[in-house]
Amino acid sequence: MNLDYLIVDVFTSEPFGGSRLNLFTRGDLVPEKLMQKLALEMGCGETAFVLPARSGGADRAGLRVFTPAAEIPFAGHSVLGATFAMDYLGKRDADGTPDSFIWELEAGNFFVYSRDDEEGRIYSLQQDSPDFLGQYYHRRKVASTLGLAEEEIAITGLPCEVISTGLPIHIVPVGSLETMERIKLRRRDADAIAADLGFGDLFVFTCETTLDESTVHCRMFAPHFGIPEDPASGSAAGALVAYLVKHRLVKLAPKITIICEQGFEMGRPSKIIVEAEVVDGKARNITVGGGCVLVGTGSITIP
Repeated sequence: MNLDYLIVDVFTSEPFGGSRLNLFTRGDLVPEKLMQKLALEMGCGETAFVLPARSGGADRAGLRVFTPAAEIPFAGHSVLGATFAMDYLGKRDADGTPDSFIWELEAGNFFVYSRDDEEGRIYSLQQDSPDFLGQYYHRRKVASTLGLAEEEIAITGLPCEVISTGLPIHIVPVGSLETMERIKLRRRDADAIAADLGFGDLFVFTCETTLDESTVHCRMFAPHFGIPEDPASGSAAGALVAYLVKHRLVKLAPKITIICEQGFEMGRPSKIIVEAEVVDGKARNITVGGGCVLVGTGSITIP
């Protein structure tokens, strides 16, 4: 059995930036029991498999997404990278609507839109309306998990909060870039948070940025999905814009654009473009997007 795959960097316009995706474009040829093994063997944050759409139609396809540790029901950068791959393979314009595509995932159907700008082709994903799942009041546990003092979170005056726009994201504010650079994740403490919440992953942000054009600087730690740190997190960025609007950390307007920079500490800088409408003081119709770059192709032979 020979299985072809593409290697795509997502949320970047340059090779070796953003989040890496390994994509098997003929997932229907891959036995289900082999998918998780391949994700572990491939080693990057997400490995995805394109499948025939359950409902048929040239404007849609199925997608299953795996981290090295588990299958996940939704993943922003896999969906965007897979859409880019459909363009690369010439498989997305069969029905005459090349600017949109529908992906069928375990978490539901997700629409991807694309457009051209000065940096190239931008792929954007429509996310679910935000669901505010509650604040996490054990700030000392969070700080300990990040190897920080509690005051480095408390200084922001902001809560640690869990929000979902497709996946629950634990958002943690800190006061400065210097604090972000000093983070050292402690897995045992993350396990203690997981005992409370069901997951121990943390999406940390500060309003100090490296690039002038950016709105926030972010880091994502997902040890319970086998990802020590993620260089770009589309699903988390969607939840973050809901947080920023709720806590009035951005100037409110009928439509807002947020730029999240991430991956700088890993040497894989990424740029995530988040757009949202603001209705009654809340973020709605959230889209998350960025550029994609093909960095390689390959084939695996299964004896």
